[in-house]
Amino acid sequence: MASNLLELRRAAGYRTAGDFAVSHGIPVSTYARYESNPDKIPMDRAWQLADILSTTIDAVVGRTVPESACMRGEVQVEYDGLTPEARALADEFREFVLAKDDKIRARRRNDEERRYDALCYQYERQMLTELIDGAGFGELVSFENVMAARAAFEHYLQEQAARKRDESSVGTRVAVDERIIEGILAAYDRIHGESLSGAMGVMWDSISSRVDVEYCSAIEATGGDAKA
Repeated sequence: MASNLLELRRAAGYRTAGDFAVSHGIPVSTYARYESNPDKIPMDRAWQLADILSTTIDAVVGRTVPESACMRGEVQVEYDGLTPEARALADEFREFVLAKDDKIRARRRNDEERRYDALCYQYERQMLTELIDGAGFGELVSFENVMAARAAFEHYLQEQAARKRDESSVGTRVAVDERIIEGILAAYDRIHGESLSGAMGVMWDSISSRVDVEYCSAIEATGGDAKA
């Protein structure tokens, strides 16, 4: 059964979750999770979605059924009142506009992804450098598996955000930082997509600054190795 959020999004004129997410600055993977698990939506996001969709937080998170008035916009009412000939003309124009809109959204999505890809690369290299600097000479910095490496990267991002946060604006800044972290992690998942799907170990070599990935094997730190 479709979720309230999915129905509300469609009623608002967004054909796909990706279209809606990009239009409102939400990482696509994050918004997809909201539609499948509405009870997990953070409060600040629930308020944002309720405002965008002109409904209540309860309707967004699935606690109540959206009112029918929220499911039909003014444009839909006007369309229903058109003659069949006018509807056909409107449909033709709509297809043209949607095709144009798809191109615009794709360009914006690519621009946004490139920005987060660059941030992901920047912070991943920064974390790598700090880990290497903290290891002894010749030691190998390793993670048990790729999911552990991702968790360590997310923790690192949280630490960086907290360290650079202005104490005078902590409340509002935390929400902004969380959205930036969501975007960076979405980029991380795109970049490391194939690695995240298997049972692999990840090692960061402190000598060559190379990332080694071992398939179907856990990495155990022995001797001079340092395990993260």
